[in-house]
Amino acid sequence: MDEREMARWLALGRINVGVSLFAFPGLAGGMWVGRDAKSAGVRTFSRGFGVRDAIIGAGLFRALEDGDVDEIRRWLLYGAAADAADLVGTLASWRRLPRFRRLVVLAGIVGFGGLGVYLSQQLA
Repeated sequence: MDEREMARWLALGRINVGVSLFAFPGLAGGMWVGRDAKSAGVRTFSRGFGVRDAIIGAGLFRALEDGDVDEIRRWLLYGAAADAADLVGTLASWRRLPRFRRLVVLAGIVGFGGLGVYLSQQLA
């Protein structure tokens, strides 16, 4: 699998995560924060994060279809920046998050963000 194919899968992954957070905020958000995801406030934020990730994924997918390397790199870095913000938020609440979930979410955040940064350098 080459870097463009990895970027395409990353885009689709972001779209899927985003749609899940938007459509099923209590369930998908629960994977991140546990039972607190059932509250109205957390569901509201989950939907916002979902839209954000879906837009980043769709922007990356479109840039890949257009073949514009600068746009591809830009969307990869937008995603990495969003993941960095998610990382800061997760670490700030670390002790209050469910133990297993925080490790899984941390791996996902670092994985998505790290892959985005890596690909932005490889495709430049």
